[in-house]
Amino acid sequence: MSYQDQGLFSSAVEQLIRNEQVVGSNPMRGSKRALCAKRVVKRWKGGKVERNISFTLYLFTLYFFTFSCCTNPPAPPAEVEELYAPRHATAFNLERDGEHKILHVCNPWQGAVDVRFDYRLVPREDTAALSASLMNIPIPLERVVCLSTTHLAYIEALGETSTVVGVSGTGYVYNPTVRAAIAAGAVKDVGYEMGMSYETVAMLRPDVVFAYGVSGEMSRVADKLNSLGIRVVFLGDYLEDSPLGKAEYIMAIAAFYNKEAEALAFFDAVADDYHAAKALTDTLSVRPKVMLNAPWRSAWYISGENNYISRLIYDAGGKVLGAKPESRDSSPVSLEQAYLYAMDADFWLHPNAMRNLRELKNSDPRFGEVPAVRQHRVFNNSLRRTPEGGSDFWESGVVLPHIILRDLISILHPDLLPNHRLVYYEQLD
Repeated sequence: MSYQDQGLFSSAVEQLIRNEQVVGSNPMRGSKRALCAKRVVKRWKGGKVERNISFTLYLFTLYFFTFSCCTNPPAPPAEVEELYAPRHATAFNLERDGEHKILHVCNPWQGAVDVRFDYRLVPREDTAALSASLMNIPIPLERVVCLSTTHLAYIEALGETSTVVGVSGTGYVYNPTVRAAIAAGAVKDVGYEMGMSYETVAMLRPDVVFAYGVSGEMSRVADKLNSLGIRVVFLGDYLEDSPLGKAEYIMAIAAFYNKEAEALAFFDAVADDYHAAKALTDTLSVRPKVMLNAPWRSAWYISGENNYISRLIYDAGGKVLGAKPESRDSSPVSLEQAYLYAMDADFWLHPNAMRNLRELKNSDPRFGEVPAVRQHRVFNNSLRRTPEGGSDFWESGVVLPHIILRDLISILHPDLLPNHRLVYYEQLD
């Protein structure tokens, strides 16, 4: 499936990530002894199921820890069937336990270690199960609040945008359908973290609030929502460094709509096209040097080699100057060192909010001497953005990494994709 056939789904600016571990008394938090890295019984491989012998060890270990920590040990857990083991994502998997699907989400915020949430997906008519625990989520979903615009992209890809009743930060939403619903009053802005309007969320009566956990504030928000009887599901898609790993979270969202088959077909098409585009650059002997970003509050941050952006650029046949090996973090470099990188770069990408070269030069006259500026080889991922500053690169681009990859290949190696028209990037003039 080509990217033209798949449509473009929208979202807005990615939330700023802080290096804080969520703390608090969230009743939905998983156990420290949870075995987050384990894969159980069955694994998907091109539509075939492969038995995993580690299941026996997993059950024994889980039962041992449970037995040793409880006064009245329960019976051994029933056998579970793994419905989906991600190929690229690292922090979720889907199982079936009896009649119910279970979504396991591991370490969904920065700094989390051995933390797991187990969300049991229960048919809406099973009122007894739903009343038993806030970890039991009614499916298929009918009313959803999204605290990250990336979640909108997954929902749009599944054709379920009509279920969205609330978002955090309406100005950052790019999706035209959702923006129209916001304008009509059908989708409400619920606010941000400690500034969240709990009254608005309660009024919306959502089946679930899809959240991301990046700070202690978010944990307290979840606590408050739980106290109002509102279910919260944490997703850690923003922590994935693999472009296909981010996109694969469509499988996690799909489970809430009983659309796993549709999601798998969509994701397989995205992955196939991504690999086909990447194959164009696999044998390149020369990789253009890329300068990333621009000064921000007297600091210049450059993504590590394992970072999402650096991986995209590498797969597109480029090389990020100053990227730390084996690191996913963006690290600050001195302005002097950054200027040296810029003077050596063939291309300059993502110069903050700059929309033209005049703005870039006005921010620092020295930029006028940078070869990429003089040769008009400066590109920003800002072609699709909202008046308030939301960026579709961080929304629909999350589920369509193959299109971003083709954009980057077209920029760095225009001869490889001579007919490609940029979707997310624009050339600064």
